[in-house]
Amino acid sequence: MFQIEYSPSLKWEILISWSKNAALPIVAANYCVGNAVKLLNKPNIKDVVSMETLADAALAKSTDYFDLTDDLAKKFRASILLIPFGLIKFGKVKFVWSGGCNIGKRPLDMFDDALVKAGIKVTEWTHKTFEVVWLPKKNIMLQWFSVTAIEALLTYLAFANNFDYDINIYQVAIEPHVRNLIAFLNSIGADIHLNVDHSIVMKPSKIVSDHKEFTIIADYIEAGTYFAIGAGADDSEITIKWCDVDDLSAIYSVAAKIWIDFKILDKYTIRVSSKNKKNYQAVKFETRTYPWFPTDLQSIFWTLLTQATWISKIFETLYEGRFNYLTELENLGARIEILNPHEAIVIGPTKLKGGYVSSTDLRCWGAMILAWIMARGTTNIMNEDIIARGYDDILNKLHSIWVHIQAV
Repeated sequence: MFQIEYSPSLKWEILISWSKNAALPIVAANYCVGNAVKLLNKPNIKDVVSMETLADAALAKSTDYFDLTDDLAKKFRASILLIPFGLIKFGKVKFVWSGGCNIGKRPLDMFDDALVKAGIKVTEWTHKTFEVVWLPKKNIMLQWFSVTAIEALLTYLAFANNFDYDINIYQVAIEPHVRNLIAFLNSIGADIHLNVDHSIVMKPSKIVSDHKEFTIIADYIEAGTYFAIGAGADDSEITIKWCDVDDLSAIYSVAAKIWIDFKILDKYTIRVSSKNKKNYQAVKFETRTYPWFPTDLQSIFWTLLTQATWISKIFETLYEGRFNYLTELENLGARIEILNPHEAIVIGPTKLKGGYVSSTDLRCWGAMILAWIMARGTTNIMNEDIIARGYDDILNKLHSIWVHIQAV
């Protein structure tokens, strides 16, 4: 269990870690070249360790097919990103199911559909089976802007070597971590061209597996989390370093409407303070695929809006389970009304109070950290191991800006 005391007057600098969402598909793709590429800035987080543990265990026991039926696959969503590696090495994969945060249904139909169009036969019985059967289609229209689907599709096609024609892919998610994967694949010989209209042209190419180095991008979701902490903690000012400020462009307009005091110091540095907190204004915003406001920062900014004057409204377009954290906020004194699975309002400003809360969602955990910092008194949280899935060295980083937190 973690315990946090009310923490005003936060100061100093936060150095942003490297992106969980970028690292996971790149780690999976790196197995396709025998881990020949040295990954710089690989984050030390639980999901990355789980990815490598699952892949190594599957390699050790697989013979006729790649065996991803271990229970570990059920514990994190990104386990499905190892399927392309299994298809390249064995031609066939048996998969149990992926797990992760409890944020509602995240069906795999878009993921399956992308691989089917790449020539993969997908069947379900005791386990789900993926098998290379056909050649990839020349034109692939994805069902929606699915990050996981395009990451898996690009990884498989980059190594497939069974086509000699250009492949056009449409409705492509272009989040920073997707672009980082494309850069990784191109660095080892892939020929992937991302267009401004959310389409990709993939040309036949030859992967080179000699030793290289590749840099994983900074975690813009972590940067956004600390941005909200700097804006929400009383009498505080923190400097966020080692982030690409362009990746945070979606939050700036929302922050400006709230009247948050912040300044972009250079391409990798932002300073944010709470000196204007008494004047924070309610806003309406919605989450969508990049470059819109990211769903992973919805709960964190929604927590900040408990301190804004009047009624704020959120429209969560992606996941119907993203509002699970609102019950925990109510336990701390927030005034909230859930209108439907995708819309909610919060009435502020509210003085939050300490209490006991729990979380089954990584980003809810980030929101709870901000709530505890702002809440008067002491707050205790269970299920604290979830934070290790996506936030690197969280205790030491919070201590560095003078947050009163401890493991008990």
